[in-house]
Amino acid sequence: MKLPTPYHLTETKPVTYCQTIQRQHDPLSCSESWGTDILWAMQRPSDTQPSSPLTISVVLFHSSLDELRALIESVVSGLESAQLYNVDFVLVDHSGSDTYAEQCRAALAAFDDHPRVQLHLRLRPINAGYGAGHNYAISEFPGQFHLILNPDVEVDEKAIELLLGAMKADSNIALLAPLGFNSIGEPEFLAKAYPSVSVLGLRAFAPRWLKTRYAHAMARYELRDVADQPIMRPVTLASGCCMFVRRDVFDRVGGFDESYFLYFEDYDLSLKMAQHGVVMEHRGARIMHHGGNAARKGWRHRWWFVSGARRFFNCWGWKWLG
Repeated sequence: MKLPTPYHLTETKPVTYCQTIQRQHDPLSCSESWGTDILWAMQRPSDTQPSSPLTISVVLFHSSLDELRALIESVVSGLESAQLYNVDFVLVDHSGSDTYAEQCRAALAAFDDHPRVQLHLRLRPINAGYGAGHNYAISEFPGQFHLILNPDVEVDEKAIELLLGAMKADSNIALLAPLGFNSIGEPEFLAKAYPSVSVLGLRAFAPRWLKTRYAHAMARYELRDVADQPIMRPVTLASGCCMFVRRDVFDRVGGFDESYFLYFEDYDLSLKMAQHGVVMEHRGARIMHHGGNAARKGWRHRWWFVSGARRFFNCWGWKWLG
């Protein structure tokens, strides 16, 4: 397949977020990357539009290309609503597959020369994990704010505008999360309270009857036990499927802890960011999330979930019940 003309191929030395941003906590928590990165970037001529205060990243691993196209289309609509141009959007591919990379390039070609977004596909030879992929992407471009996304998400047309406006209006907000819904319009309750071991076990592995019996604990964890909620409210934990972060705070805390491979790196980041500002949920900004539920994804995901939970509780404190 012939590559679209806006692409070119370059090689760079591997780099971790620890090597790019000076950490204020133990640098040994950052995992190293190996090998040579093959970087594919979509090149465009200079534009008269001003540079954007926002950058965006997504991490891929054999992700659905239909969902990826839907994500990018939703982001472009959101950027138009927010009147943003030339937004650098980095896609980090951990798949390690030439075939998948070629399919990605073909899918991204539809957005060549788009005035709103500049797509940069990065092929990583080693899958160092979700947080490491986003750290790598975020370190590449400067910006005042950054939007962290899953490839199985679609953002509402007004979401970026609302999140950006709220961040600009209140400099004390370190991290802002949207309201989430699944593919059939049911609420996903992405923001959470501090978890207990028991409630995590219930959500991930318990049968329906047992979840029903302990519905009050589930409601507390999912923040469904609070009535008359305002349009914006402080929350303890935000979901990594969509996080709008203030870049200087993200840099200050060292980004995602790369010792988490998958799961709980978002909870860890939420608590670190909260030490330098507030973590909020904006109930006017909405996304659709097609993924979730680690227990249905096989034994490897269950192992990553349990390993991530153990690391999280070891770091932030164990809570067994509630």
